[in-house]
This record gives sequence, C-alpha cells and structure tokens, in this order.
Amino acid sequence: MLRYPLRDIAGSLASSPSLESAVESLLVYLRALQSDWHPSVALYTAGNERFERVFQLDRGHSHARAVNVGLDQLPARLVRKYISPSAFFNDDSRRSLLEKFFSQAPGYEPDRFEGPQLQPLTAPVGWRSCACLPLNDHDELLGLIVIVCPRPNGFGTAAIEALQPLRGLASLAIARRLHASGRPTPESRAAEESARLAASTMTERVQTLEAELGRAIAESEARGATLQAVLREAEQLRADSGAHHEERTRAARQAAALEEQIDAVGTHLSDACVRLAEAESRLGEMTFTLDVVREAFEVIAHDPDPASITRAFVGWFCERFQVGRLSVMRLDDEQGDLRIMAHQGMDPSMAARVRLRVGQGVAGWVASTQQPVIVRERADDTPVHATGLDLYNSDSFISIPLVHRQRVVGVMNLSNKQDGEAFDELDLDRAQLASHVLALALGEALAA
Repeated sequence: MLRYPLRDIAGSLASSPSLESAVESLLVYLRALQSDWHPSVALYTAGNERFERVFQLDRGHSHARAVNVGLDQLPARLVRKYISPSAFFNDDSRRSLLEKFFSQAPGYEPDRFEGPQLQPLTAPVGWRSCACLPLNDHDELLGLIVIVCPRPNGFGTAAIEALQPLRGLASLAIARRLHASGRPTPESRAAEESARLAASTMTERVQTLEAELGRAIAESEARGATLQAVLREAEQLRADSGAHHEERTRAARQAAALEEQIDAVGTHLSDACVRLAEAESRLGEMTFTLDVVREAFEVIAHDPDPASITRAFVGWFCERFQVGRLSVMRLDDEQGDLRIMAHQGMDPSMAARVRLRVGQGVAGWVASTQQPVIVRERADDTPVHATGLDLYNSDSFISIPLVHRQRVVGVMNLSNKQDGEAFDELDLDRAQLASHVLALALGEALAA
C-alpha cells in the first residue's frame, strides 16, 4: 500500500484559522503529492441538497466559485453511494451505521459516461481519469474531494486506500471550521432533540391530567346537583306525617350514599390536582434543562481553543448556577497527573502549583473511577475523603469526571454555593449535564 507523509498536512489543517485556509492547505498538499493531479473541493449544503461552492487552485492559491449542482445532475451511482445512503438505514441505529459506512467507504471513480456530469465539480483542465473521496461529519456528508488526472487509469486501488487517512483529517478540519461558524454538531442536535421529545411527552401528560381534572370537576358538579335535589326531597319528607317515615328513611340512606360519593370525588379531585402540580414542576425542570443545554453549546460554539473554551465555560457556569468557587482540572496523559486549566474563586498562585496524581484525593479518585462525588457535609459514609491537597473550602462540594468517548480528559470541582446551602441531587444532575457539553468540547479540541 502507498503511504503519504501526513504529519505536515495534519499540523497545517489543525492550525488553519478558517475554512478557506484549511481547504487551501488540503489542495496544495494534494497537488504536491502528484504533479499531474488537479484537485478541487466541492462543499455540499444538506438543507438545499445541492453543491453550492467549489474550491480549486489558481497560481498556487485557492479560490471559490459558486455552483448550483443538484443531486439529479450528478451520476446516480455517486448519489446512492455518498449522498443518499439513508434508504438502507431506516432503523434506530441509522446514525451509527452511517458513521461506520463513511469511515470505511472507498473512493469513487466515474466511468466514461459519468464524467461529463462531474465536470462542474472538477478543476478546469482536460482529464481522462477522476477519483472522488467523501468529506463527512459522523453520519453527514460535508462535501467531496475531486481529483482529476490527464492520464487514463490515473488512480489505482492502492492510491485510493492511501488517501483515506488524509480524507479523515480533512473531514475533521472542515467540520470544526463549520461548527465554529455556527453549524450545529451531531451531538448537540441529538441532545436538543432528546430534550425536545421529553418536553413534548411531559406536555402531553399535563394535557391528559388537565382533561381528567375537567371530567372529575364535571362529575362532582353533577353529583352535587343530585345531592341538593335529594336533600330538598328529604326535607319535604320530614315535613310530612309519620305515615311517610319509611320513605324518609330510604331518602336519608340515599343522601348518605351520595355524600360518600361526593367525598370520594373530592379525594380523587385532590389527587388529580397534586399530580398536575407535579407534572407542571417536571415540565419546568425539563424546560430549564433544555435552556442549560442550549446556553452551554452557545458558550463553546465559536471558539476552537480549549483554554479559552474552558475559561468561558467556568465564568458562565458560576454565574448561571450561583457557585462561588469552581475549577476545571485537565488530565496530563504524559505526566499522569491533574492540573488546573481554568478556575474562579481561587488564588491564582495556589492554583498554578496544584498537581494531583490519578487516585489521589477526591479529584484523583473521581478521575480514576469515572464516578461523580457529592458531599453535603463532613460525614464518614462518603466513598472518598478530602486530603490536604484538595481544593474545597466548604463542607459541601461536588466533583465530576469529564469523560469523552469513554476516556477521562479532566475533572470539574464545585464548592461555595452562594446561598450558603448544601449541594443537592438537583445541583449534581445539572452540573453533570453541563459537564457533558464541556467534556465534548475539550475532547474534540484536544484530539485535534
């Protein structure tokens, strides 16, 4: 198998400040690999189902030209392979199957009948052979790398396979630039859809309880009217002579039975009101959760630098949840210890000196076990106890692991709740929800 040196292009793609510079680095590198290769990059807009921009080299620099190429204008075989494979994945595992399909998909080489259809996406040169490689973000197509060559049969199987690592690097770089410009990530879309579905389910439940409450009130009013009529009849019977004693007794029994029914209806009505209040409370919590997810992704969306992402996140979290002291510790894989990456409410000189080994103290135990810790007060039943090196200055604190793709990238520590109260399970749930977003951003940024 052919192998190309990828270290230089990997560094160039990772350090490119914009989408255009990343695409130019990719085109220049491909051009340098083979003197008779003429590469171009066509970007795909999923919402319009069209290719709308094509980047190509001109005198050593890339420039973009606008195109308007719909799916019906491209070779059907190319569309089925890279753009519309969802027909084969209609079950709940569609997302993971599509991501695996893109990661293992080979290149595409058009035949002589399909070549003219690809002409709008290629460099403006005469060519006799062509190869297409997909650029994808997990299960979504971002675009195509199109390489043409004036020689026939210019791309063998070995060349296509050797280009696969480069395709993966380019896909990651372009996806990061698109995310930084506001394009949502697959993870954020999945989290928002899950929260929206949960809120919709809760709304339907509240509507059902309201309908039940309405029916119960109507039944109660009807039975109350019946009871009033029976009571009036009983009063009339009491005014009659003793000859009607037996009838009066029967009416009294009916009234007692109806009173019992009214009591039962009242109990049912009270229960329905309690369930409605509980449902409205859960709906409010789900709405708050959705707002937290959106705010967290807005905080990290436009900055690819892990240090500035973390500082912005720490400031937002302390203000949003009224926490006086917070630190984010990053795991140094080479040294095997935890170091403070960003903090608020701490002495900077002290924070710079902190080093915790994995397994040492509360934060080290959390990093080692990947289990969160919440301590409401000093007690003997906690799974781990603070040491002299721990960073907590109150009897109640929370420590949460930051896990990305089953790998610990750091630990988030909270203390000094501003209202003076101890942290509770709701605080832990909300902190864990926000920490998942921070772990996703740090994991992607550090991996790049």
